[in-house]
Amino acid sequence: MQKRGLSNFALFLVAVILASAGIAATTVAVAQGPAQRLFERAAPAGEIVVAQATGTAARGDAPVVKDEDALKLLVVGDFMASGLVRGLETTYAAEPRLVVIDRTSGSSGIVRADYYDWIAELPGILAEVGPDFVVVMIGTNDRQEMRTGDGTERLRSPGWDTEYAARATAIAAILAGTGKPALWVGQPPMRQRSMSTDMAFFNSVYQAAIEGIGGVYVDVWDAFADVDGRFTATGPDVAGQTRTLRGDDGFSLTTAGRVKLAYYVDREIRLPGAGDAVVFLADPQPGNRPEVLPDGTRQLVGPVIAFAQPPPGAPAELLDRAPVIVSGTAQYRLLVRGESLPPVAGRADDFRWPRPGLVPAAATAPPVASAPPPGEPAAAP
Repeated sequence: MQKRGLSNFALFLVAVILASAGIAATTVAVAQGPAQRLFERAAPAGEIVVAQATGTAARGDAPVVKDEDALKLLVVGDFMASGLVRGLETTYAAEPRLVVIDRTSGSSGIVRADYYDWIAELPGILAEVGPDFVVVMIGTNDRQEMRTGDGTERLRSPGWDTEYAARATAIAAILAGTGKPALWVGQPPMRQRSMSTDMAFFNSVYQAAIEGIGGVYVDVWDAFADVDGRFTATGPDVAGQTRTLRGDDGFSLTTAGRVKLAYYVDREIRLPGAGDAVVFLADPQPGNRPEVLPDGTRQLVGPVIAFAQPPPGAPAELLDRAPVIVSGTAQYRLLVRGESLPPVAGRADDFRWPRPGLVPAAATAPPVASAPPPGEPAAAP
């Protein structure tokens, strides 16, 4: 009996040891498999390889190889633009037709031209990259004095505001020279109230500058604000889940915040195509032009072709112009003065009672004397 118990216990120990070894081997295989292939894979000459950022290593998917003629999305600006680059790289990791080009300078701005002069450097960057899109996000470092030809201007003084707007307009003019779609991403609200106030003013300058050349201003303020338009560190991500979007410093973005920021750029450059196809704003479409629909979506619209011209002598006024309301008419009394119109007899909305024309006959007919019953004398007058 004792020998049988010992043998059973020995078999149990052997089973435990073998099971543990199998689990360890499986763990090592999983840890070294996809990750090792990810780093050992070398890109062929002339190809740009970007690893997908949404769990492809766990699935064992190979990195996406960008097309040789992939559209180039150039991003310029400060450290906030660097965060936008990381969000765009995540967004387009699985898109072979578009590659993100980072030409940001973290400590730069529009004010400190002595540190980095974007007006001087941007033409060379555009000539080198040859982008199909240009995205600008800048301004977080600009809350400081500005040196001008007339001296030093204090932050938000009239001279400072004028010079700042002039420099932003000059940057937009350089973008216009490329003939490519240009987008300027506004700043989100900041935790410090005075900083948020300055960012709101900066955004108005950026919007005027980029829309002045026919570009797109990407407003992200409400996406990172609470219901009152103020800074909030948390909010819905692109999947609708509540996440932490801002860093502890009160202005930087977390990973979820960067992806959400990129979402607002993505929706401006993606256009609906036939079926499940995706068309980018910069795709060559001869004769087509982008159009913004009332709901904010963008689509390509083909050339307008007139199938029939107005007949000779037809009036040139638009048919949908505002109607002229003449004083004293029923239309004037109803729409201008708010008076109720007189009811129409016999119509369903005529609630008068008794209804006109339906007066009982007994109320209008004269009384008629009835004859006495047979066999009874007539009553004396």
